[in-house]
Amino acid sequence: MNSMPQPMLDLTAMNIIVALALLFAAAFFVAWAVSPRLRAWIEQPNYRFRENARLYDEGLGIRNRRERKLL
Repeated sequence: MNSMPQPMLDLTAMNIIVALALLFAAAFFVAWAVSPRLRAWIEQPNYRFRENARLYDEGLGIRNRRERKLL
C-alpha cells in the first residue's frame, strides 16, 4: 500500500502542455469568432483552393468537349 498522500494538483509537464494547448485553442477560437477580418484571412486559402479546383474542372470540360467534336 502506498501511504503517501496524493497531491491536490499534479502539475506534470504533460498536464501543463495540455492546459496551454487548450488555452491557446480557446483564445484562437474567440479571436476567430469575434473578428470577421481574421476569419476571412484564415479562410482565404480554402476559397482560393476551391476557385482553382473549379477553374481546373472547367478547363477539363472545355478540352473534353473539343476532343469530342473532333472525333
